[in-house]
Formats: sequence, structure tokens, C-alpha cells
Amino acid sequence: MLRCMPLTHVLKRATRRIRLGCRVMHLAIIPCWFVEATDVQAAEAQLLMPRLLPAQQGVVFSLYGMPGDPVQLESLIAFMKEKHLGNGFDPGPGAGAQAAPLLEIIAENRWPVVCYPPHGGAMQVKGGPSVLDPWGERAMRIMDRTGGFAAIQLGEWGYHFHRLTSDRNWWKAVLGSSAPEVIEPFFIPAEQRGFDPKPTSREACYHQLREYFYWHRQAKAGRLISVTGHSHYEAYAAEWGASAVGLEVGENIGFTQSKFAFARGASRQWNIPWTVQVSPWFGPSVTTRGALQKEGNLTRGLDAGHSLSLYKRLWLHAWFAGAAMVTPENSINIFFDKESSPWVRTSHGLAASDVFKFMQSHDRGNPYTPLLIVLDHLAGYAPFHERTWGVLERTQGDWEIFNLLEKQLYFSSQRLPYPNADTNPEASYLHPTPYGEIADVMLNTVAGATMARYPSILLAGEMRFSSFFIREMEKALLSGSECWIHPRHAESLGEDRIHSWQKTGRLHVIQPPATSEKHEALAIHEDELKNMTQRLLPVAVSGDPIQYQINRNQEGWVVELINNDGVFKTGDQPARIHPEATAHVVLKPNPSTAMTGGPREWVTNTPLTRNAEGLILVTIPPGESRFVFLPTAKVGGKQAP
Repeated sequence: MLRCMPLTHVLKRATRRIRLGCRVMHLAIIPCWFVEATDVQAAEAQLLMPRLLPAQQGVVFSLYGMPGDPVQLESLIAFMKEKHLGNGFDPGPGAGAQAAPLLEIIAENRWPVVCYPPHGGAMQVKGGPSVLDPWGERAMRIMDRTGGFAAIQLGEWGYHFHRLTSDRNWWKAVLGSSAPEVIEPFFIPAEQRGFDPKPTSREACYHQLREYFYWHRQAKAGRLISVTGHSHYEAYAAEWGASAVGLEVGENIGFTQSKFAFARGASRQWNIPWTVQVSPWFGPSVTTRGALQKEGNLTRGLDAGHSLSLYKRLWLHAWFAGAAMVTPENSINIFFDKESSPWVRTSHGLAASDVFKFMQSHDRGNPYTPLLIVLDHLAGYAPFHERTWGVLERTQGDWEIFNLLEKQLYFSSQRLPYPNADTNPEASYLHPTPYGEIADVMLNTVAGATMARYPSILLAGEMRFSSFFIREMEKALLSGSECWIHPRHAESLGEDRIHSWQKTGRLHVIQPPATSEKHEALAIHEDELKNMTQRLLPVAVSGDPIQYQINRNQEGWVVELINNDGVFKTGDQPARIHPEATAHVVLKPNPSTAMTGGPREWVTNTPLTRNAEGLILVTIPPGESRFVFLPTAKVGGKQAP
């Protein structure tokens, strides 16, 4: 394949044209038309680091909850700075006039803050009492003086939209009344799954959910951070104007890895930050300070909820995957022996300090995701609800998306057998990845210049081809990206266009495996995914089943290796570690990686050796993460191909 034209050469050519009196429009098309393809096209074209929160120089590790007393808050912030325990609050105070003294302190420290919504229990209710009044807006503007990030959370909105509108007891609690005249205007029968009226098309679903989101954004004066839990609506939250796209993971929430791919894709498509909140709820159990104690069906304590191992893996993976903010949920009740000074850290608080110091002292670089998965604008992917938009029956194309994300890319039945993953309740949160965390997910409203950053583009599921999307696809193809499409896509595009694009050698019409069952349909062959991985990744990963991701920083490549096996955890019992589940992994850098020094592992801060065959052997204890740094040459202050 052809090599990329150096960006400095492109910019010099553009500058020369401007000096000669050429119109500025020449510069606007440079990223699309002057960059030619290489196998590391994404590594070069994605050089922009992950989008950070405003006024921040690095990732934010935020505390969940804070004192309401200004003196105690100042004491807590000083302690957090001293112990490297975080640099923000998510959530901080409730949004309202009463928060002004607290926001003054946070703004003075230039920390970001996410505020809990007014009338917090009703945060998901469209047309309800959760509205930011003028005095609350005045308080929020305190943060604007320093250019800091201040937003109001719309939490788990996709799940609540679909689930809680038919629960009369929930409505009584939220609205503070059992009177039928108060409840009935909000009540929607369960069979409508949150919609009113029940839609019969993707367009109707899209418009109803958009209007729901728009009301909340308007009611919170435009200061909305979206936090999705049991839904995959991150791309829509970005499109509809969220200040940041947030995820809740942990809890009893599935599909963690595909949610990361959606959020990172939305962040890159719309150039906004994305965040991760790690919940301590696990069944009817939750991590808090103190010893294990049962209150009916609920279990609390440091050993309740998820294992500390899973928390650390999720915190680190969220950071490495590009999140702008990582929030350990309920941490005000987990990290300290009590919620007031003198502040004394628990074992979880000590571990959190170590994790944040690690984040601050290492350059995570940029996630290298050479595969872009493009879905239709109205795809409405909702795996938790097992229906499109949570209400429509899945088509074959919908099943292709589900199988691609939840079976082919981000799941592996191959796991270390200690203990058996089928009997370990915590094993379902993170999975080994046969091809690595190689993909971002975007919608077909994406610009061609953005698609051109990816060497491989895969169209998945049902797809409508607007004249805009056809034009933008053509830009990506001419820029050197390869595109993989289904025969139904080829039929929609037309024989003449397909023939023309195939002349570039970069368009591939997939012949999917034949199946008689709709739910077994695949968007792409396993062999094609395997070939794509071997061709595009700078490092081949083999050995025991492992979750892995590869990033590029200014000094070289970094490989994250996560051993998700060997930690057995139920919500109401301490974690049990199985040392036999130690993973042994082999890294084989491609010849083009051009290493300039010896590899080093970041967590243990130890050098690694390459054997006579150039292989790097890495051992990862059960339930732990390792980060292997591979130094390479730099060109002009940027990474070499």
C-alpha cells in the first residue's frame, strides 16, 4: 500500500497556496484528499489525543459525593490533592442556589463538577419538576468564570425511559403523591415500553426519544451530561447536544466493551469528551465502608458488591480507552472511614490513590482503533432490551450488529478455567477479546474526513444510503480506507456505483455465511476479522485468552493486557483468588513497528526481554492488568509509522 504523505509537507503545500492567493477552500479539503493510505493510517490520522474536559490537562478521577459544609469541602480537597485521590466531583452538589458556596470552592480549585439534578428523584421525568431555575443557573455560572466543566447529570435515562414509566410505585415515590390525578398523566402501560404512542417505525422511535432528551437538555439550561446504563444511546446523546457522553458500568449492567466502543466513537464523531462511572451495585449488594452486614436482602460493606479487582480493571481500562473522566460511584462512602475530617482512607481508598497516581504518571496516548463500524442513523441498537429502540422486533440486520459486537468482537468463550466462568457471577463484565479492542462505532451521519482516519470501515445492519452518506463514503475510499459491505448494501448502492468503487481495490462486498436462522446472521466472516487484525495491528497477541487494547503515544506503542479470570465474586461474599488462573501471553511486534529500545511493563516498572524469535513473554496474575510499552522512533515530534 502507499505511504502517508507527511502532514508537515501537506501543510507547507497548503500554506504556499494561501500565500499565492489561492482561496482558503483548498485547505479545507486537505485532510481528505491529500492523505494516502498505509497500514497505520489510523495511528497517524488519529494523532489528536482523547478529548479532555475543559480546562483539564489530563484525565479526571472524580469523587462521587462531597460534604455540604464549605469548611469540610476545603479540607477534603486538600486531602485529595495530597494523597492523589482525585481531582473532581461527580456528582457534586445538587444544582440549585444552595450550591453556590460549594461551587465557589470547586471553581477556585479549577476542578470539574457534575451536579445532581434539581428534584433529583425526578431526573428522568419529561415534564416533571426537575427544572433548573434562574437562581440555580446563576450558581452554575460560577464555574464559567474559570472555564471549568460544570454539567447536570441525566442519569441512566435510556433505561428509565423504557422501564420505569409503567411502575406506579416508582411514580408515587418520585412525584410524592399517590393521587391518581397526579400519577395518571405520566403513566404509560408496560407494553408501550416508555413510548407514547407506541411506535411502529424506527423514525418514530428516534423522534420520540429525541424530544424526550431535548426537554431535559432545555430544562437543565443546556448543561447536560448524558449517563447511559442499560442502553447504547451514546451516539444520540452526542448528536442531541450533550456536554459529554457518560457511561455507567459495573452495577448489573452488561455489554461493557461495546458500550466503550459506542462512547469513544460518539466522542470522536462529535468531538466531545466521554466519561465512565463504575457502579458498586452487584445484585442486591453494594460496596460501602465497614464490615459485611446484611439488611434483609441487601448486603453492605467493603467486601460487598464488586471485587476491588474488577474496580481497578474497569478504572484503568476506562482511562486507557480514552475516557476524560473516571468516576468510582459511591466513593465518598467507600474510600473513607467516615465522611468528615480527619480523612482516613480505607483499603479501597488506598488502592484508588495508587490507580490515580498511575494514570497521572503514564502517557496513555490515543486508542488505536483501525476498524470503524458504521450503523444506520436510525439503528437504535439496544442489546439489553433485546429489541431495536427497546420496542421493535429485530431484523436480520439488527442480529448481525448484535452478533458482531457481543459475540465476535467483544466476547470469547475461551477463558481460563479457574474458576469456571459460567459459575462466576462477576465474569460477565469484561471478556477476553479475540481481536483486541479494535473498533469504534459511529452512525452514518459521519463525515468522510472522519471515516478517512480509519484504514478499515465496516457497514453493519440495515442501512439507508442518503446522497450525503454516499458522497462521504466516496471521500473515505479515495483517501485510502477500505470498506466492507453486505450484499444488501451493494444492492441499495446500485451496480454501476459498486463497479466504480471496486476499481479502487478498496471496496469489498462480503459474502456472509449462509444461515437458516435470523438470529445467527453475521455481518462479516471470522476469517476476515482475523486477517484485518493481523494486517492492521502493530503487535500480534497470542497465548492464554486475554482482553487487550493497543494505544499509540508520542514515544511508541502501549499494549494493555487484562486478565479477567481467576477472581470469584458474589455480591454478598469476599472475593476468592485462584492463582492457577495466571495468564501467559506472547507479544510479537510486527517488523514495521521499528522498536528503538527494550520493552517495559508499566505496572511493575520492569524491563522485558525479547527472545531469539523477537517474542515478548508477559505474565498477568489473576484479575490484574499489565501495560507493555514498546518504544519506537519518532518523526517530527510525532509517531513513526
